[in-house]
Amino acid sequence: MITVVVADDEELVRESLRLILQTDDTITVVAAVADGEQVVAAARSHQPDVVLTDVQMPATDGITAALALRRLPRPPRVVVLTSFARDEYLYSALKAGVDGFLLKDTRPHELIDAIKVVARGEAIISPSMTRTLMEQFTVPHEAVRARERLESLPQDQRTILALLAQGLSNAEIGARMHLSESQVKVHVSRILRLLDCANRVQAAILAHTAGLTPPTVPS
Repeated sequence: MITVVVADDEELVRESLRLILQTDDTITVVAAVADGEQVVAAARSHQPDVVLTDVQMPATDGITAALALRRLPRPPRVVVLTSFARDEYLYSALKAGVDGFLLKDTRPHELIDAIKVVARGEAIISPSMTRTLMEQFTVPHEAVRARERLESLPQDQRTILALLAQGLSNAEIGARMHLSESQVKVHVSRILRLLDCANRVQAAILAHTAGLTPPTVPS
């Protein structure tokens, strides 16, 4: 069972999200709260697998809450859900180490799928924001710095990172690399540690910025 805390300052939105998520029998919403301060308290109390939070909320906003959640002894995965496709929200959220960034026009079944993706340790970004993201993180001097960071990776882990950056799951990477899913998970954890990346999203950004492209990956 995937446990979720929902945070949004609008009660109607909170309850709608609760109802949507609980149509899936593998997800349960353990708390629904109105601001960032409450979501951190709920995460401490319930230790959920995933927190689904709005950005703009009174008192403590969703980005500030995401930073606080990452400092918990058992940090949950964090998905930001917002009505505003603003670049600054996306960049701030990724710097805060969130695992997902979705817009509120996301369809119910896509939201449920996103929670499952993030719960198993992967990451997701709304497709409409992906192009903006890649354009932001591919300026020349950033590319040089990114390539320098990747020099610490052995070739097999560079290959796994390239596949991860294409959006492949651990199972799909394992099939391509002739590894078990658990072996891929270990490799991904090592990659994140070596590159000092908070999650798969940050690692994928780094790979794209460095120009780590599909031709480096065996078919």
